Amino acid sequence: MTFRTALLAAATLLCALSLGALQAAEPDNHSPEIPAGVRSLLADPELAQTDFIENCAGCHGLRGTTVPAKLPEIKDRVGWFMCTPGSRAYLLRLPNVAHSRIADNDQLADLMNYVVFVLGGTSVPAGTKPFTGPEVAYERQFALTSISLKAERLRLANESIKKCRAPASLRLQYPGSTQ
Repeated sequence: MTFRTALLAAATLLCALSLGALQAAEPDNHSPEIPAGVRSLLADPELAQTDFIENCAGCHGLRGTTVPAKLPEIKDRVGWFMCTPGSRAYLLRLPNVAHSRIADNDQLADLMNYVVFVLGGTSVPAGTKPFTGPEVAYERQFALTSISLKAERLRLANESIKKCRAPASLRLQYPGSTQ
């Protein structure tokens, strides 16, 4: 093997290893699969997923992971907010939900069911009922405008921890945060 051939082989190997390391380090930027059991809860699963991407993923990420943004992480956590009537209503009264540009209440219910049942994953309490269009229409009237969203979220997280045995880490905006 000549020096030139050996050098070319080494350079090729180095490039291949570097590319593999870069691919391994890349975050998973694909939306999660919608489980078969959840598909039946959604009128149009693909539209619900697209609505999430267009209206929510800019801040909450495609998979519901927000770190390093200082927003509540929803992946495997948001389902706990379905365990009490107050925390369930809170999800629909959040300003970006209640004032969503999605005017159709059934379509917005589908989007929120995608958030809860797909991104919420294992955090959804057994027997949780999906949101409905009439429920969305009702709760939108009470959009949260004059309270601290952070304080209200903490109050409801504490309620979910006490009443529904949600993990204490639900108090945090996202895992690893200090508040």
